[in-house]
Amino acid sequence: MIKEKYPHIKVTVLTADESPNTTSDVAAGIFKWGVKSPPGSDAGQSERWALQSWSWFNNLLKEGPSVAGVSKIPAFFFSSHNEDQVESSITKKLCKVYRKCTEKELNLPQPSGKYKHGIYVHTLQMDTGIYLPYLTKRFKAAGGSIKKFRVESLVDLPGDVIVNCAGLGARSLAGDKELVPLRGQVIRVRAPWIKTCFFADDTYVIPGQNWVTVGGTLQYNDWMTEPEPNDSARIWSRAVAAFPCLAEAEIIGDMVGLRPHRNHPRIEIEKKSGRFVVHNYGHSGWGIMASPATSLKALDLVGECLGVLQQTAKL
Repeated sequence: MIKEKYPHIKVTVLTADESPNTTSDVAAGIFKWGVKSPPGSDAGQSERWALQSWSWFNNLLKEGPSVAGVSKIPAFFFSSHNEDQVESSITKKLCKVYRKCTEKELNLPQPSGKYKHGIYVHTLQMDTGIYLPYLTKRFKAAGGSIKKFRVESLVDLPGDVIVNCAGLGARSLAGDKELVPLRGQVIRVRAPWIKTCFFADDTYVIPGQNWVTVGGTLQYNDWMTEPEPNDSARIWSRAVAAFPCLAEAEIIGDMVGLRPHRNHPRIEIEKKSGRFVVHNYGHSGWGIMASPATSLKALDLVGECLGVLQQTAKL
């Protein structure tokens, strides 16, 4: 976004790992809003972000799912506990199709009668295996460059404005101890007969363009990046019990991602060693979905920094 708005400035992305070896590559990419507004923002901030991201992804639909990785998808959200776990006022405003499940639909996940609450929606799915390369190609086409480099310190980096999108790495780079990993392990399978997304309490089944993601785990402050066999066994057991149609799926493999968990994203300007740092991290499990909106906010902050630098140069 920065390079497209300011084509005259040099923009370089420094990254220790490129796609497909990032946390975002593990994400199943379903649009299911849950981002909290930062402290000090008004009550409508979260909803405005949702609208901005929704608009961004809807605009990419015209590119086609094989190009940008974005597609429409029907989804069921079930809960055996309470209605608040499936209801969403923001989702209701965004999605043209949003309704309570019928009694018959509530019995889709097994065992019959377990799930008391359910919502059926038409939402969006962003296949990260396609979407992330699309963004990379778009960035390079605008004149941006990518350099594989592990950043150890923000203050040692070149440039007038540093944009910190380091995810969990911001814990050390920004000294942010509120940021902790929320470990997610999933199983990827081939099950082309599954065309609908299902959430049933802690089990989810999300079809993408090339595989179906079955999950998952939410393990707080767990730093283990390797797949854990017992987690896989539990995930698969729960999923097949709830959705027996998965039983014949071909298992591709296990994936692990450490979500950069924070109570709310941090998108703000900080002055470090006389230079501007724009922070944009801490999206927890909503990074793919919320990234267009928070990137627009970060873009505005970069603009503020460039404006100050321009005025200073005139003095």
